[in-house]
Amino acid sequence: MSKEYYSSVDLDDFKNVQKLAYDAVESVAGRLVEGMTEKTAASLIDSYIRERGGKNFFHYGFAWFGDRTAFRGFRRPLTWKRIGGDGVLPHWGFQFQPSDRKLKEGMAVILDVAPNVKGVTADVGYSFSFGENAAVKQGRLDLREFRSLILGLVRAEKTMGEIYRSCNDLIVELGYNNCHTIYPNGVLGHKVGKIPAWNVPAGRLLGFPPQTFLYLVPQILKGFFSASSNASPLWGEFTKSRVDAGLWAVEPHIGKIYSDSKAEESFGVKWEEILVVSDTDVYWLDEDLPHVHFWKDQEKTKTGKKTIPIFKTKKNSKTKTGVA
Repeated sequence: MSKEYYSSVDLDDFKNVQKLAYDAVESVAGRLVEGMTEKTAASLIDSYIRERGGKNFFHYGFAWFGDRTAFRGFRRPLTWKRIGGDGVLPHWGFQFQPSDRKLKEGMAVILDVAPNVKGVTADVGYSFSFGENAAVKQGRLDLREFRSLILGLVRAEKTMGEIYRSCNDLIVELGYNNCHTIYPNGVLGHKVGKIPAWNVPAGRLLGFPPQTFLYLVPQILKGFFSASSNASPLWGEFTKSRVDAGLWAVEPHIGKIYSDSKAEESFGVKWEEILVVSDTDVYWLDEDLPHVHFWKDQEKTKTGKKTIPIFKTKKNSKTKTGVA
């Protein structure tokens, strides 16, 4: 895997694209109405990005509602499923694509997008509930622990696999299911950077344009054929390399997954943001992010101080809007 280094000017560009992505998901969160489908929400995210100069994507917008935020019933893509013990079929991850699932009051919501602006990309994930849901709110609060844990372990030069397993131990300790294990390769995160051929019109394969594969696949192959390490741009459970210099989109995703009798209570929550890694330092690219504000606001509430809302939703007497 190639180390990647960026100037302060470059990092400002990445910060701006990350902000654009979060502006998009926050805007769409405020426009959600009961009965809207995941497909419509995802389309609104993409439209917001395009209207503000993002002509391409690292991946297009995703939206998941209800138990789909926990990937309940999903299987990891690119794995094989036995049929009656006699045969196998490939699984390509179509379950992750935005569906016709309709939004209902109290549902968990995850909005996720990775815009590409002139080759500079960022990847974000935003969790909340449509209306009141105490379990989702608690899950969002519990996610705070992972941000400091991951930062500390990267600074301690632990391998990606070691950090992954430490996060999994914390998930179990907190009483949640590990939802990011269902992502392709079960990743906790992945590299982002400057994407080649960003100005070439892109197609779409399972929510990704071909330029994304042009960026990731050569690094995957380099790590695969390296005799000295198991380096990879994908942050997996068994990745033996340390977190190399570059930018990493980290996305701890936890949830509660219940059986059929309580299926509607299943939910998942996550955050996703860029971690900057150099040869001498490690830090989160930005502190001005929705989940960071949420944690600070909740802490202020405990101490009785006035809080500031994450964002304001438009009032509409005919529809229900907003998050809790």
